[in-house]
Amino acid sequence: MRFPAHARPFRKERKQDNGLPAKSTSPSQRNNVIVFNPRAITMQVRNFVRRHKWRLRPLRRLVLPARSMKRAALESIGAFWGRIPPRLELSTLDYASEHTEISVLEIRCAEVVRLPPHPFRTHTSFGELKAAPAFVFEIPNVNFWAHYGGAVVTADNALLADLSPEVWGPANHPIFSRWRLPESELLNGRIAIAVTPEAGANYYHWLLDLLPRVLLLKHATQNFSNYDTLLLNGSGANYERETLTALEVPPEKIRFVDSHDRFQIASAVFPSLDNNVVAPWKVHGLHQLASPVQSNQHRRRLYLSRARAAVRRIANEKEISEALRQHDFEILEAETQSFREQADLFANASAIVAPHGAALANIVFCQPGTRVVEITTRAGYRDWYWQLATVAGLSYEVLEAQPTRSSSGPSENADMIVSRQGLARLLESV
Repeated sequence: MRFPAHARPFRKERKQDNGLPAKSTSPSQRNNVIVFNPRAITMQVRNFVRRHKWRLRPLRRLVLPARSMKRAALESIGAFWGRIPPRLELSTLDYASEHTEISVLEIRCAEVVRLPPHPFRTHTSFGELKAAPAFVFEIPNVNFWAHYGGAVVTADNALLADLSPEVWGPANHPIFSRWRLPESELLNGRIAIAVTPEAGANYYHWLLDLLPRVLLLKHATQNFSNYDTLLLNGSGANYERETLTALEVPPEKIRFVDSHDRFQIASAVFPSLDNNVVAPWKVHGLHQLASPVQSNQHRRRLYLSRARAAVRRIANEKEISEALRQHDFEILEAETQSFREQADLFANASAIVAPHGAALANIVFCQPGTRVVEITTRAGYRDWYWQLATVAGLSYEVLEAQPTRSSSGPSENADMIVSRQGLARLLESV
């Protein structure tokens, strides 16, 4: 795998014709032929982990028994420590009905969207998309642990399950099995919290899961002046600041947190959590948020490359890129564009072709009727962009690819080969 010069883990210094270092190098560099590049090392390690983490999947079956054993042990000795594990409350709405000190504001009502035929499946459960109502809850005297999507524990020691997501299910939340939790920091004032699963490391989840929750917080008070602090989980990526600026969140009120942070909060405000459901209000809100500049000029055709990604790359991309260019497609890498640039590109596109990946979340900014083609293997197909395209009024289809034989790991993340014949048929109709 080749890297650009700035991304190579060990970079040779430039040499003059006489073999000595170039004059522009510093004295400390002249004694070393190799320059260490930590940024590139980090990138390679991250990509290696993404390619090979599937090998750890068999260990998953050990996680739940281990957590159950730890939970039983904690419960048995909790009396000696003076620590009683919280009880589980599945619904914040039901809990609030019995606790008048909690205020509940319904921001969005439930919605149902009829879906077109599924690209691969015919089961009737794929016939419609159900979006639950969206609420904002204000809860006094909360203990909040910023692990994953958060752990919300009330003053009477109840864990609110629907505001405390856990991939293994609420009964297996790690708060029940941790020997020791981080020390609590006291936060006075009115604290808004939108810590959301996976949003700290993935553009899709940031855009379509976390930002809509921030929108709910904004709608609850019309602006952010009534909040003292906004707690979020993030990675420090530029698009995070850009999108929060577009939402008019004051930078001085933003605080990024992670699993090392735990707080005792006098008054906490939580938007409801509805992950991986593309509700119409999310799509409309995000489209207005970006306010993309729509050009009166000829609309563009875009192909989004995943050449820099760790998984789901197109093995014969050079070959298909030539065919796409012949049909006036521009070859782009979304990660090289700012958030505003991506929003404007998608808003002014007439057709988009791309392998499955987070960059396709930008179709939320497309104009109705835009043609969207998702390249994916059957094993790697996910429903997200089919649903998103339907809600946004786009013309969506799948170009099925085949996994490469050289790909290691599960087939859903395999690199792909696109059929020339299949691509040719597609381009004839675009």
